[in-house]
Amino acid sequence: MAVVSFWNDFNEKETGQTLASVAVATNMAIGHNYKILLISTGFGEKTVERCFWEDSRQEEVASILGVKNSNGMGMNNGIEGLIKIMQSNRTSSNIVSDYVKVVFRDNRLDILPAPIADNIEDYNATTQYYPQLLDIADKEYDLVIIDIDKRMSKQTQMEILNKSNAIVFTFKQGLDELERVQELREKDEVLKRKNIVYLIGKYDKFSKYNTKNVTRELREKRTVSAISYNTLFGEAATEGKVADFFLKYRSVTDPTDRNMRYMAEANSTCQSIIDKLQEMRMKM
Repeated sequence: MAVVSFWNDFNEKETGQTLASVAVATNMAIGHNYKILLISTGFGEKTVERCFWEDSRQEEVASILGVKNSNGMGMNNGIEGLIKIMQSNRTSSNIVSDYVKVVFRDNRLDILPAPIADNIEDYNATTQYYPQLLDIADKEYDLVIIDIDKRMSKQTQMEILNKSNAIVFTFKQGLDELERVQELREKDEVLKRKNIVYLIGKYDKFSKYNTKNVTRELREKRTVSAISYNTLFGEAATEGKVADFFLKYRSVTDPTDRNMRYMAEANSTCQSIIDKLQEMRMKM
């Protein structure tokens, strides 16, 4: 139904992009009851998987050895298994769900693990299939969220962005970063598109560069989204307990609870994405 890419074109990694994509996918699955697929594309890392499964390192080793893990997935799990199916032209309407790890049942939130690759050549040999995969997954899920690793080839990144109904551009807070975003908007054709949602990662509400001021500087009609750094969420992301975190704090109402602000920001970001998707749908 819709593809949403989390992406930025900066060399640094510390924009909070991956954890923001995890937060949005989890919150969206709980709050909006969509069938969601979150695609992890990290090279040499398992950040997304570790957000939901504490024993993901053991499962990674098991998959390499061809041993079945707790989800019944063997050597041909994830993107590697899907590629073999795509190459054989034996795809079906529900083929993707056979190769994912399930967070919430009934496809409310599925995770497609990152590629297993020891070098960048093998990595890009695998990731070149993501655009084709999006065409298949988009028919099976209400929302496909893909966290684009910047080490992916530029060509594949562009193919993914061209298939995206909305692009969440993530950046850090501060003057230098804001100036870089403004400069990039002048020369990058992607950021000239109408389907961009700007998101400040690791947000600090006490900064001079708050969402109100950044929105004004970027001359955006809609308020720029933001997701703060949250200690409990950060801990949950390393302990495989992100789903538990959102289920626990989704109904928090105590204004003195620091988690209430985090949930409000996550809700607002989700709504901004939904609004952008609806806006783009109306322009079709």
